[in-house]
Amino acid sequence: MACLKFFYGTMGSGKSTELLKTCDIYERKGIKTAIIKPIIDDRDGRQEGWGIIQSRLVNISKPAYYFKNIVQEVTNNIEFDMLFVDEAQFLHHEDVQELVNYVDKYHIDVYCYGLKTNVNGNLFLGARELLVYADECIELKNLCQYKKCDKPANFHLRYIDGKVDVSKNPICIEKGNVTYASLCRKHWLETINQNGKE
Repeated sequence: MACLKFFYGTMGSGKSTELLKTCDIYERKGIKTAIIKPIIDDRDGRQEGWGIIQSRLVNISKPAYYFKNIVQEVTNNIEFDMLFVDEAQFLHHEDVQELVNYVDKYHIDVYCYGLKTNVNGNLFLGARELLVYADECIELKNLCQYKKCDKPANFHLRYIDGKVDVSKNPICIEKGNVTYASLCRKHWLETINQNGKE
């Protein structure tokens, strides 16, 4: 039975690594896979059509199709028996409905990987839609990066030039010296309160 799965985790939890590993396992079984990614993620330069997805944790990569609209670009242009979606937090309602259609109408497994919340602690639109419609939601665990803390990391902060970003901008595709830290709730709240966020 086909399934829509949402794998979510904080920055550095290995989402893309897990996607690439799982995709490879299915390809070795002879299943025709495809990886797609919203065009908004242009960290590797402006992408349109076919590009690559790679893991920052391990040295592996695979072809991926960068899309603006799943219905217009993916459904009509790519053949696959199983679909993987990277950066799923950037999906729109219509995109998720089309993924549901792949599963329910065409019996195609769809595995989505992305963040659940933005740096302000709010659900991303794509994550919210997937939490509602996915058959299974699986958290990829990560530990708090705060010194001597071994609690689960459920939040993340963005740093620009070494300083906590207090702009409240929910999306900031990395340009220049942008880094992230994954933290537990306690240390996330302490850090944002110390840096002027409310």
